[in-house]
Amino acid sequence: MNILVIAEMQLGRLKPANTAAIRFAQDLAAATSGAFDIALLGADLSEHTAAINCYGAKRLLVVEHESLAHYNATTVATAIAPRVQSDGYDTVVAAEGTTSRDIFPRLAGVLDAGMCRGVRGFAKTGDTILYKRAVFSGMALTTERIHTPTHVVTVDPTAMGDPEPGPPGEQVNVPADALDGGDVRFVELRRAESNRPDLTVADVVVGAGRGIKSADYLPTIEALADKLGAAVGCTRAVVDAGWLPNEFQVGQTGKTIAPQLYIAIGISGAVQHAAGIRGAKTIVAINKDPDAPIFKIADLGLVADLFGVVEELTESI
Repeated sequence: MNILVIAEMQLGRLKPANTAAIRFAQDLAAATSGAFDIALLGADLSEHTAAINCYGAKRLLVVEHESLAHYNATTVATAIAPRVQSDGYDTVVAAEGTTSRDIFPRLAGVLDAGMCRGVRGFAKTGDTILYKRAVFSGMALTTERIHTPTHVVTVDPTAMGDPEPGPPGEQVNVPADALDGGDVRFVELRRAESNRPDLTVADVVVGAGRGIKSADYLPTIEALADKLGAAVGCTRAVVDAGWLPNEFQVGQTGKTIAPQLYIAIGISGAVQHAAGIRGAKTIVAINKDPDAPIFKIADLGLVADLFGVVEELTESI
């Protein structure tokens, strides 16, 4: 197979999840006696090419243009589609995330290609590739087949290991003179400033649920996170209540994370939230309800009223 990995930039840096897509491409190429290329899109890319071109790709396609400096799904799809068609790629891969969820359906539409998102692995039957993905909030796995000649796939970053290092590929600078952003234009970027690690790549995450009762308890949650050098996450209930913005949401309709340690505070553990934390290596739950579903997936559970317990935990660290 001829595979193209789309490496994404975010705020001038390579997304850590790119490595999951590269690992998937390595495995798929090995299973099909194929090869993979990597496409890096953005502006001012010269300092990032070496960091992404060290995994045995045949080529690194550098698509550099000022219109790619700020995220626009239509612009990215416009930049990728002609290359996929001209170079005859069978499969286009990226890490599953908020931006790939936006870009890849557009790309699939332009290419008239079938799409499978959140892939956790694949199986090979003859010359046919079958993709495995989680369904029902991660409670089951399904195996799916794409019937179009071109496959568009996003990969669950929590299900992939690290890519194997390899020799750098040939770097090809791809002209990008006429990129169409459609009716969308960049106006400004607003984001919460924080010294804490990024939620999607943090080794430790402290999660807050409805059980914290109000936003007034968030400074206590943040104090624990700061002691642990952790990121802060939350459930949809916390976002819906307006206590934290949706960029902190973890779960089926939020971010999927895979930290070494996840501390769930006042979180019941509904399947929608559990779907976002199943990749965590160790889950610690604090909840006063002994029958809370979170205890079914927790490695360590404390049945207690969180008020006071969290402060004691913070002070003891």
